[in-house]
Amino acid sequence: MFFCRDRVRSLLPLVLVVSICLVTCSCSKSNNAILETAPAYQPSPTAPQLQMQTVGQAKLSEAQEAVRRVFKDSAVIDSALNPSFFTGDFNGDASQDLAVVVKPAQGKLAEMNEEYPAWLLRDPFFAERSEKTTMSVEERDVLLAIIHGYGENDWRDSQATQTFLLKNSVGNNITVQSTKDFLNAHSGRKLPRPEGDLISETVRGTSGYLYYASSNYAWYDPKTFKPKSTVSMVHGAR
Repeated sequence: MFFCRDRVRSLLPLVLVVSICLVTCSCSKSNNAILETAPAYQPSPTAPQLQMQTVGQAKLSEAQEAVRRVFKDSAVIDSALNPSFFTGDFNGDASQDLAVVVKPAQGKLAEMNEEYPAWLLRDPFFAERSEKTTMSVEERDVLLAIIHGYGENDWRDSQATQTFLLKNSVGNNITVQSTKDFLNAHSGRKLPRPEGDLISETVRGTSGYLYYASSNYAWYDPKTFKPKSTVSMVHGAR
């Protein structure tokens, strides 16, 4: 009897060692399993959004240079209006344009009315008028020249010379408005289809917009605008 008890006591340390070994192995396997588990999904950082190159704000010296490029010395910026120049993509070609208020330079009226000028003289209030209609610049005219952008430097480019010279188009409270803002502001109305930014202003007491469409500039008056009606012609119809 005493022999059995002594035998059991002598085996206790061995049993304890074996138990510790078994527990250690089990923990080791458990840790390995945890380490080998696939890591949780981590979303990759969002790629930076590409932004279009921003064009610096127009300076007076730059606007003057653009006017000289197109008109040489026959027209100058009219400083009576402040600001006297504005920028925007007025013809919708993703290139920035310059709208600048000009007047004939002293003694240069003949050059402003030369037979083949480097600009297109138009009156937006008569956009439907034939291009052959006689139109000329008067000595006291205040005109809006819109110089379309070209190349990488937009309206500042040395080759940016395509210009519309608009009569009867300089008013008060002149601002530039995007097509999106224009459509949102006049939702539910009958609207034209501008191809770029619009010029909002008040001309002769009427608030409206200058806009470019169909290769010409036109005037939109919210109170009087009527969209063009499409008439289909049928041969032989009576």
